[in-house]
Amino acid sequence: MKNLLLCLTLVVSIVVISCRSHKAYQSNAFEEATANHKLVAVVPAEMIYTGTPPKKLTSDDIVKIEEAESIAFQESLYNGILRHANGRKFYTRIELQDISTTRKILTDANLTNRKAWGISDKELKALLNVDAVVRLRIQKKRYMSDLASYGIDLAKSIGWEYMGGKIPGTGIGIPHVNNNTNDIYATCSLLSEGRTLWNDSYKSASNWNNPANEIIEDITDNFGRHFPYKQRK
Repeated sequence: MKNLLLCLTLVVSIVVISCRSHKAYQSNAFEEATANHKLVAVVPAEMIYTGTPPKKLTSDDIVKIEEAESIAFQESLYNGILRHANGRKFYTRIELQDISTTRKILTDANLTNRKAWGISDKELKALLNVDAVVRLRIQKKRYMSDLASYGIDLAKSIGWEYMGGKIPGTGIGIPHVNNNTNDIYATCSLLSEGRTLWNDSYKSASNWNNPANEIIEDITDNFGRHFPYKQRK
């Protein structure tokens, strides 16, 4: 009996520790600052690459890849927030600006994804005519190995053998990429009027031999699950 009680105590302790392992920041003035918020926009994700680029990558290749990754993360975060917006006990009291609308406004203003990274949150909020913007910042040591679905055929445009994974459509294996370190660090922030109202972070080693969409969705789903503006039904 004592052993059983000890085991149960350990299990409960592990569950409690696991539940407390994640903690997002939320401003003490969140409710007051967001009381009149109705529309929020998810802006292009900022991509920061800290590794050594494959030898065959050109500067144009890097721009194409980072633009594609930015779109992929933006789209996945948008979908992740919507996926967790409503449940049995809670609902999200704001709406998200349609992502195609956000992109069109930025394009009409001659802002590429990369240019949008350098625009202040206050300026983006005014340009997009929303109450707040959601910014995603991804810092990583490798480029994604499969972004064909986002408009880039990496197998043809760069030295794929440096990327890991398999060449799409061929089944040809590429040297395995080890995942011994936390090589992705991501932050997601809700900003309005130059203030950070909510912030969440993700740090992990990713299996770079998995499809890009799996890596991206694993990160953004985490943010979507903890996104604020939740109210009890």
